[in-house]
Amino acid sequence: MALSISSRDVSGITVLDVSGDSTMSDGTVLQQHVRELLDQGSRFFILNLQNVRYLDSFGLGQIVATYQNVRGQKGDMKIINPNSKNRDLLRYTRIDTVVQVLPSEAEAVQELQKLATS
Repeated sequence: MALSISSRDVSGITVLDVSGDSTMSDGTVLQQHVRELLDQGSRFFILNLQNVRYLDSFGLGQIVATYQNVRGQKGDMKIINPNSKNRDLLRYTRIDTVVQVLPSEAEAVQELQKLATS
């Protein structure tokens, strides 16, 4: 199942609802999508992985590269709702020490709103 991304605004924070499998065949879909949003002025993102069944090493790399792009534009990104397999993968690869994984969208919005106003 190919990766698809939809965006929505929640209190000034861009939520990226990602679904499908994030694999090498998807190329840089996530990075390109976020780059377009950065060009439009978005700076704070929540990456909702609730409907992502599978992440391979390339998908993990895309998350890190996207995070670096966002941070380079003085923004931030949080991850929410990874399934147990993806949560373990984020932990084993220590990506969760770079990109914060939070338990809920509300908590991620609250954290990012603090950053946006500081």
